[in-house]
Amino acid sequence: MSGLIAVIYFLIMLFFSVILYVSWIRIALRFFKISALHPVSQVVNRFTDPYVKPIEQLLSSKKLSPRYFDWACFFLIIFLEIFKFIILGFLLYQTMMPVTFLILFVVTDLVVVPCNLLFYIILIRVIMSWVNPSWQNPVADAMKIITDPLLSFGHRLVPNISGFDFSPFVIMIILKVITLFMSASLPLKLV
Repeated sequence: MSGLIAVIYFLIMLFFSVILYVSWIRIALRFFKISALHPVSQVVNRFTDPYVKPIEQLLSSKKLSPRYFDWACFFLIIFLEIFKFIILGFLLYQTMMPVTFLILFVVTDLVVVPCNLLFYIILIRVIMSWVNPSWQNPVADAMKIITDPLLSFGHRLVPNISGFDFSPFVIMIILKVITLFMSASLPLKLV
């Protein structure tokens, strides 16, 4: 039976990870003012609009301005995180997780998921720079806009050494340290 639980756990985590990563990308695209006409924005919006639009309609009556931050998508992320941990609690422990643990897991995941997403975007950007440094396409442009503030911070920490740019590796290490610390500090292990 534990094999079946492992498969179900994997499928649940995969499902929620895809939706959460795309939702965080939507927030990043709005935050960095990448046009809704940008191809990456169009794909992300097409994927997330069925879930976010109803929340936007509720928030439009509350007069929360979605100009720089996508509040509707953020509330969707919070709801998905709560739902994910309720399901995982029932799957792994056959009971409802205590509310304090649930809040702790959600807050931790609100930090861990964007850090993991940034880690992967920087990793992909580094690999792309090795394979074809002059590669220009909409995805590369969006990744550059999202990661440039972090990499400029990395340049302040570690300048170029003999023409090599180590700032992506420093930032990736910092992001991994944050995610590992946050994940290790949780009271329960969710495999």
